[in-house]
Amino acid sequence: MNPTDAVAHLTPEHWRRANRLLVRKCLAEFSHERLLTPRPLGSGRYAVTSDDGLTEYRFTARVRALEHWHIDADSISRHRAGRELPLDALDFVLEMRDSLTLSDTVLPVYLEEITSTLASSAYKLARPRVSAAELARADFQTIEAGMTEGHPCFVANNGRLGFDIGEYHQYAPEAAAPVRLLWVAAARACTGFSHGADVDYHRLMRAELGEATLRRFASTMSRQGLDLDDFVLMPVHPWQWWNRLAVTYAGEIAQRRLVFLGPGDDEYRAQQSIRTFFNLTDPSKHYVKTALSVLNMGFLRGLSAEYMAATPAINDWLAGVIAGDPVLKQTGMTILRERAAVGYRHSQYLAATKTGSPYRKMLAALWRESPMPHCGPGERLATMASLLHVDEDGDPLVRTLIADSGRGPAAGGDRPTTAHTTHRWPRSRHPDRVL
Repeated sequence: MNPTDAVAHLTPEHWRRANRLLVRKCLAEFSHERLLTPRPLGSGRYAVTSDDGLTEYRFTARVRALEHWHIDADSISRHRAGRELPLDALDFVLEMRDSLTLSDTVLPVYLEEITSTLASSAYKLARPRVSAAELARADFQTIEAGMTEGHPCFVANNGRLGFDIGEYHQYAPEAAAPVRLLWVAAARACTGFSHGADVDYHRLMRAELGEATLRRFASTMSRQGLDLDDFVLMPVHPWQWWNRLAVTYAGEIAQRRLVFLGPGDDEYRAQQSIRTFFNLTDPSKHYVKTALSVLNMGFLRGLSAEYMAATPAINDWLAGVIAGDPVLKQTGMTILRERAAVGYRHSQYLAATKTGSPYRKMLAALWRESPMPHCGPGERLATMASLLHVDEDGDPLVRTLIADSGRGPAAGGDRPTTAHTTHRWPRSRHPDRVL
């Protein structure tokens, strides 16, 4: 792809529309969070004033349950000194920086994430239009790549700071490009491999890579006078290899504690969570989640080697809880278990940092069950995020799902809340990871 084609989606028309949509999200989410206080103007119209009192945003909205603001994007206008001004999401953030409690340190980084999110929106607007009805009847991965909104609560939700424009086209979920993961051999003394019940390292590698690829990797090692049995195989995001491991872990490579083996044979596709991959070559194989040290939604998307040690056991425990609960069992609910995990411990970065440091999250991976083997006759898969999807004409995807079900909106709306869990400990839920 040449430099001109790489930015072909960045047109004045797409940029204006992307800004209008993101300003709508800013107004809706920051009002919901009570960072902004819209002033009623009557007849469903509202206004929000900038921190300096000089700029006013006017719009039409309906305030729904739990103070969720449903704002008509085309109704938004921006005014200053008697003049109407174009909508610009970066200007909006600058005008509201005190209300949004953005420090001098955070502000420029946030503006960069906003800009990247706008660019992603422009890319999605430039794609061939797919109606919500068409998407509702599409296959699992077409729906996954067709999501346009990103995280429903985060405004700067497509930051991906660290990707250049070529890497965006290669690795962004909405680009839907096939990716071949890279593999390294990691010295056992530096590496922890953990697994769930009925899983072991050698069986997992044979299932995920195949005998031919394993022989190729063993041959690569033997040519360097090394034995693959003294190492643990690890999948690596291509970006992570080129931008982090080949530089930050240069000493590990030079001393042959890390050995580059090359790409695997299977093609994968990045999911909405950006560092998780679905196997396109064999959809029954595991998802693979890798460390990816790009900044997205405010933090680096690494993967902790320390956390990986306990992950499979926690998943097995939770699966047992669900299987033993008569209410949950009756609903047919299950989880996609994270069956195995691997993490590399760089001794010097461990000595230099505390738990949670990005330097401890540069090389790790896990394998999560694919949903495909769980699909029964007549069942189709879709990300839970699709229930919020609205196309460019304002039509919701869920309308088609309800119509096709033949059961009516009341039955369809009740199904997701058939079972509700209460909790004793803090937890989070991610619609992009619920199917």
